[in-house]
Amino acid sequence: MSQGSSRQFSWSGLFHPSRMQLSLLPFLVLLAPAIRSDGRPRAVLTLEPPWFNVLQGDKVTLNCKVFQTPGHHSIKWLHNGSALPIHQNSYTIPAVNMENSGEYQCRTEHTPLSNSVKLQVSSDWLLLQVERLEFMEGDSMTLRCHSWRSKPLHKVTYYHNDQALKYELQSFNYIVPQVNYTHSGSYYCTGFMGHISHLSATVVITVQGGKPSTANVVIITLVLVVVIAIIAAAALYYYKRHKKPAHTPDEIGRIEVENSMSYSLLKHTDNPEEEASGRSTYKNPQ
Repeated sequence: MSQGSSRQFSWSGLFHPSRMQLSLLPFLVLLAPAIRSDGRPRAVLTLEPPWFNVLQGDKVTLNCKVFQTPGHHSIKWLHNGSALPIHQNSYTIPAVNMENSGEYQCRTEHTPLSNSVKLQVSSDWLLLQVERLEFMEGDSMTLRCHSWRSKPLHKVTYYHNDQALKYELQSFNYIVPQVNYTHSGSYYCTGFMGHISHLSATVVITVQGGKPSTANVVIITLVLVVVIAIIAAAALYYYKRHKKPAHTPDEIGRIEVENSMSYSLLKHTDNPEEEASGRSTYKNPQ
């Protein structure tokens, strides 16, 4: 600890339950792929550097991590299903060639096969390197414009669906902190080695999640149509059930008679003076 630091180290703070949970989280995330559904530990295979696509002559190291009881464990390596004469935890290829392309796995005598790691070796001047071709929404994605034998590279430009993303005079990695479905598509890069411009092959990247698929859109549409149909049917049933029934012919006749009588009475009572006048001029016959 430097003398200028004003903070003091506390063992009690280090072992606080909430802090211990946070400190264990990265370890648990790393350990999760190593635990099978049946509880048996399995080996985890990683690639260093992490790029699955490399150029001829590049150095590649595969590391086999086994999560089980300490001790010496003989590692078995497989390349495209065939055993390799390697028994160490790491397998280094100083200069890869086309024959090294394929899928790699590892295991011990007491663990099942590890995850599969794909290695793709190309012969070209320029290569756009990625860790993998499929990402989940929210993942971080790094692109690297890599030259043959790591020759000096300048005036580098990255492209996505033929649209320039970024240009720099010096070589650099293009990083997307959190990808979404809009980052799916084709990528490539260009750069100069000396005075000669080179173009990499296209790499197609897919980002899963986020935008609903066509199948999901169809399902949602069908559900909405069914719900609307049910609501319409219920409304029609309610309307018919509570609608006042029409009058029968007999009732219509009776109503007309009642209306006629009511009209006559109203007309008769509307002229009381005429009625009184008629009564006053009436004389009994002699």
